[in-house]
Amino acid sequence: MKIYLLSPVVSKMFDIDTVQNLKSIGEVIVDETIKPISEVESITDSTDKIIALDPDFCAWNLPKEELEKINGIKALCIQSTSFSWVDTEYLKSKNIPVVNIRNYSTDSVVEWAVMMAMNVARKLPLIIKNNWLGDFSEHQGMELRGKTVGVVGLGDIGSRIAKVCQGMGMEVIYWSKNSTDSQYQKVELFDLFNNADLIFPCLAQNEETKNYITDEMLRSMKNTAIFVSIVHKIYNHDLLLQLVKENKIYGYAFETPNKEMLNHEGNVWAGPEQAWNTKESLNRNIKIWQENIIKATQNNFEFRVN
Repeated sequence: MKIYLLSPVVSKMFDIDTVQNLKSIGEVIVDETIKPISEVESITDSTDKIIALDPDFCAWNLPKEELEKINGIKALCIQSTSFSWVDTEYLKSKNIPVVNIRNYSTDSVVEWAVMMAMNVARKLPLIIKNNWLGDFSEHQGMELRGKTVGVVGLGDIGSRIAKVCQGMGMEVIYWSKNSTDSQYQKVELFDLFNNADLIFPCLAQNEETKNYITDEMLRSMKNTAIFVSIVHKIYNHDLLLQLVKENKIYGYAFETPNKEMLNHEGNVWAGPEQAWNTKESLNRNIKIWQENIIKATQNNFEFRVN
């Protein structure tokens, strides 16, 4: 058995004791050089192997063409919650488990999402773009207490957002395909967009949810509504920018790898992709990743996604 630890920062992810533990199970191969994974030393041989992969190692892209070059894969343990960057269907057809990391960054992401909402509610993007100038009325924000928050998807993150917003004095309504929670009012998706002052889409990003939120739903929002996104590709991003520009909604917040804050007209918070990035979150991520790898050597695939 070979165990491949593929990450640009393996030395920061795995302590000596963990590596020694893995070495007692099989041959450990470490690679910190970003490259197509098929170019990793001996990975294309026929030996049984478990691949532990940091998505940054392969630029968040692991297509079928790369996987077809690798033999003997017993499991792929990825260091992320998202698995849309992996061709999971191909691996499923080969009965190769893909194991992800779950619930490691819920609190970090929720705190970041609420921070984005508060920044937009207080018109911080406009204040920044106006270089701290302008009269009081132009920068006058809104309080969130007493407002209605609409949560789309009541999984771990959606449930936590609902709880935090309720604790801030907001009324919570939600739509969820499978989950229910009697603490909050469940509504139809269109009704949520019609009535919420603050909207958080919290659906998993995959083929099923791509463009799940329609243009008609976005156009139905109140002109006082704020849309806060911690996911991508499940709604029309350009339409939301247009709605803010035309003052048809109050504001829009999202994450981006680019410096876009000053590029958009209106109350648009375009911040860095840092929702997950806290010390506590990363420590949990590493711990769960290590546990997943060890479990995979025992044919235990607790967090299998395919």
